[in-house]
Amino acid sequence: MTFFSPLSIIWRIHLVALVLILLLFGFSCEKKETADQFVPNTGQIQVLNGSGEPGVAEKFRNHLAQKGFDIVEFGNANSWNYRETMVIGRGRDTLMARDLVRVIGTKHLLHLKDPAVLVEATVIIGKDHEELMRQWETKTP
Repeated sequence: MTFFSPLSIIWRIHLVALVLILLLFGFSCEKKETADQFVPNTGQIQVLNGSGEPGVAEKFRNHLAQKGFDIVEFGNANSWNYRETMVIGRGRDTLMARDLVRVIGTKHLLHLKDPAVLVEATVIIGKDHEELMRQWETKTP
């Protein structure tokens, strides 16, 4: 004959309740790791080829669009003598321009607030475009 004390019965009830809660709401000892996914600040972006090499603006446009940016215009810059790629932030907020710098891999960011310009940022591609595109290939998605 087994004798249960009131205290042992209370502990058993608590244990059963704990098991039920864990079963109902899930329990995992395994830590789930999630990669930080880059989400760009969207805005209208202009991409201009200042390197003189044909097709580079389209490659940059495709890369930026794949990363979630809204490219509304691409074409040639006023000159093909840009040595290095630069981002020109045109709006009040610098966050999108900084995101562009991060995704492109350039170090050159210029901020020119111009209410007459209809885009929020301009990317001018320089002669360093091949080096930047190689960096894109080595970065993990």
